Amino acid sequence: MSERNRIGAVTTESRPSEGDLRRRLEGRVELIESALHRYRLLHGTLASRGWWRTLREDPSLIQGVLDVEPTLLEALERTERRGGQEGWLEGSSIPRTVSQVREVRERLTLRVRSVLLRRSLAPESLSLEDGLRKLEEVSSQEVSLKRMPGEPFSLRIGAPDGSSQSVASLVLALGWLVLLVGMFVLLVLGERGVALVGGGPALGGLLIATVVLQRRSAPGVVWLTPERLVWIAPGNEPPAAVRLDSLADNGVMLDGPEGTVCVRGDQFIRLKGFTVAGASRLRVLLELFRDARIREQASRVDRQVELVSFEARLRRDEAWLSGRAVLLGRGVFFLRDFDQGAVLFHAATGRNLPFHFDLGLVLEGLSWQPEAELDAYLARAAAATGGAAWSSGDARVAQDTPLEQQVHITRGAEVLVGRLAPSDLESGYRLVRAWREGRQGSSDEDRRKVGSGS
Repeated sequence: MSERNRIGAVTTESRPSEGDLRRRLEGRVELIESALHRYRLLHGTLASRGWWRTLREDPSLIQGVLDVEPTLLEALERTERRGGQEGWLEGSSIPRTVSQVREVRERLTLRVRSVLLRRSLAPESLSLEDGLRKLEEVSSQEVSLKRMPGEPFSLRIGAPDGSSQSVASLVLALGWLVLLVGMFVLLVLGERGVALVGGGPALGGLLIATVVLQRRSAPGVVWLTPERLVWIAPGNEPPAAVRLDSLADNGVMLDGPEGTVCVRGDQFIRLKGFTVAGASRLRVLLELFRDARIREQASRVDRQVELVSFEARLRRDEAWLSGRAVLLGRGVFFLRDFDQGAVLFHAATGRNLPFHFDLGLVLEGLSWQPEAELDAYLARAAAATGGAAWSSGDARVAQDTPLEQQVHITRGAEVLVGRLAPSDLESGYRLVRAWREGRQGSSDEDRRKVGSGS
């Protein structure tokens, strides 16, 4: 035997067997192998649709990784050092397993950070163990539509317009039509075998496509309470809730012209597919209810203030002023033709928003305030526009003019006229009746005071 072969044989024989290495490493190799299986399982789960549902149903997927993570790095370093000192036998599985664990662990770390960053729940430097604990917390949270204490109401915000769902439905309908017509033609031509052989798989594929497309194109649902925004996402995306007290300046933004609203608070949510009107409504309501005073007062109301808003004109000093009137049970407020929505929003919050919005959106949010507070907001807005604020005790609604024809209110020499939308007539009559009942009650009280000599 040559000198080189003799040295190689001695070196190979001097290397410990894989079994010896496993024994000397005192279970570290087995820990690494177990970690590889657990990391792969969790990474595959996070890469799948509906991952959050799987984690909620099987918390052991995260816990299994957390069990090995604290000791894994030490096990990897000891194993690599021992292998470097004593050498690996040719064909040994241990160095390959060590390399695979490091690779899968790195990919899992990036995946966990990506999942959490989509909701602004983690910094980019978050460790894997800390990220897993945050992910465990998130996946175990139940996002409920049930109202909590301090949430007397919930508003369903104009959910995404569903245009993608309509397109998907149209495509699927055309697909079904073409398939059925094709099979019918083949049967008429006597090609029964071709119809069955070709139509069967096509039918199955179209059925699967129908289910998948309908799930992916289904619009989500947004609910708003005085305390939180709840997003029930479409398809297999996890639901989310954002506390309104966590919203800061620029926490509600419109992202591009497609109607995507970005909400950034204790979580980050991108609400896609809104119409322009739906996006404006959501933004105004969120901006209103992120005001601490508005939220606190909304938590104390037990019903929405009834009101109607309509285009109106005010005659003052022989001149007619155009604007918009807001009729409530305790008075009427006239806001002249300025940016009425912005004026009322500022009167309620002291803030301005960098986009245009209608008065009706602000009224919708403020109608969930105590009526006296709403009166005060409207009075400030009316004064800011040079309009008018009349109480029901000082003004009179013309009784001989039906509301279908005209709203006609007078106070001294001033006259307010306008027309209600057909959908507001029922509320308008209730409010006018409240005015008259209030005046009647005041008159009865005055007569009692006179009779008692007080």
